[in-house]
Amino acid sequence: MSPMTQRMASATAMAGDWHLVHYGSRAVGGCGLVMLEDTAVHPLGRTSTASLGLYEAAQGQALARIVDFCRQQGAAVGLQLAHAGRKALSDTRGAPGTISPTSTQFAPGWRAPREADEPAIARLLDSFACAAQMAAHAGFDVIEVHAGHGFLLHQFLSPLINSREDGYGGSPAGRARLLLEVVEVVRASWPAERPLLVRLPAGDGLPGGSTLAETIDLAGALARRGADVIDVSGGSPLFGGPEVDVETMLCFARALREGDAGAPIATAVGGGVDSGPSAERLLRVAGACMVTVGRPLLRNPYWALCAQEQIRAAKRSGAALRSPG
Repeated sequence: MSPMTQRMASATAMAGDWHLVHYGSRAVGGCGLVMLEDTAVHPLGRTSTASLGLYEAAQGQALARIVDFCRQQGAAVGLQLAHAGRKALSDTRGAPGTISPTSTQFAPGWRAPREADEPAIARLLDSFACAAQMAAHAGFDVIEVHAGHGFLLHQFLSPLINSREDGYGGSPAGRARLLLEVVEVVRASWPAERPLLVRLPAGDGLPGGSTLAETIDLAGALARRGADVIDVSGGSPLFGGPEVDVETMLCFARALREGDAGAPIATAVGGGVDSGPSAERLLRVAGACMVTVGRPLLRNPYWALCAQEQIRAAKRSGAALRSPG
């Protein structure tokens, strides 16, 4: 199950019974890995005032009962750590003090963010490290750093937003610096035997944005710093514009599989999955280690069991699960 924002948390960013039922039903419904939605590492990093957070011990305790229940059903459980940056608190159109690479507002009518200085970046790194430690204590099997969808780390990566000329901008290496540092502190705070994923966009999808070649190089650097899997995403509009198309996502995944980043890198891939056979085809086309499923699981908590039966039926009938093209 792909991490998908639900905005059903309490005013204190706590998970409740709603989350237990929502995620627990997908575990009962056959998902091998249930990924919880973007969870902010700082109060001013929440996507809304109803989004989850993990910056206090009580929040970790509330998440732990979801982990326990899902694991009892045979599913592994993951958590996506995030900071929304200039997109934070969308229901109040931002908040005073939220940070971004520059002070450019997300959209007209939004509060302008504060340009992150080095002390703010140091505090951000500490927030990610502390959240990773609390996630480990809560029992999560997998953790993912969110660097797509226009969130803070994506804001730093993209030349469409990051016009800084200091060490956190000015070049692809400078723009990638913050994400690499976040992954380093998370990896150091997260048990070595548990997987660390990073969600990356397959480029920005807009002229003047990050190129696919730059993102491939970045994936290699992330792997060398301890990322185990790159979660390839096309849902990465920075300004509410178009998403990256599925074919570009598949090109990115194939490039990582074939070692274009210096060595083969494991990937998770989603997009266009609507049945068991389509998931099988995506695995074969992209060579991914897993397929992520989003909207179909919102419509049907038992989608995974249905997909399994569809694959069995296709095999019984002799239908080929061939790769397209």
